[in-house]
Amino acid sequence: MKNKSVIDNESVCEKNKPANEYDSIQHCAPAVALWKTWGLRLIFAAMVIVLGSKQLNYILEGASEWDRWRGLGHSMLFALALFAIGGVFRPLTFLPIMLYEIVWKLVWLTVVALPPFLSGQDVPNIVNAKASIIGIAVLMVLIPWRYVWWKYFTQTIEPWRRKKADGNK
Repeated sequence: MKNKSVIDNESVCEKNKPANEYDSIQHCAPAVALWKTWGLRLIFAAMVIVLGSKQLNYILEGASEWDRWRGLGHSMLFALALFAIGGVFRPLTFLPIMLYEIVWKLVWLTVVALPPFLSGQDVPNIVNAKASIIGIAVLMVLIPWRYVWWKYFTQTIEPWRRKKADGNK
């Protein structure tokens, strides 16, 4: 009997030989636990609801009063919330959004929040540092790292250009 707590990622290892070397994409994907995909869906939904509503309010209330960098930050966070809508429905397809979320928060914590913290000053209040640390920890548990490795590091890359047909030499 099949384990219902695991998603088979749209594939059962294809026994047929692919037509070309690039057809192997999406074959033999590692299984991902169902609780991880549902956890990712919840995080994506929270991003849509919390981040999206907060950034939309900021944009509607005072976008004309911002300097360029503040406007850039709010615009990018709102775009992130819009992309997260897709993650609610296809969490594995939208995993790069979560990877980006981890990376930017780690960079922010390291470059912006850590130096004042180490010198005994107040941490800048732009992003809640404690919530960021907790969020990163939760994401590190929820992200299916074997799937990430398979999808982004072991797959054949897309060709840079088409191969010439034998008859066109």
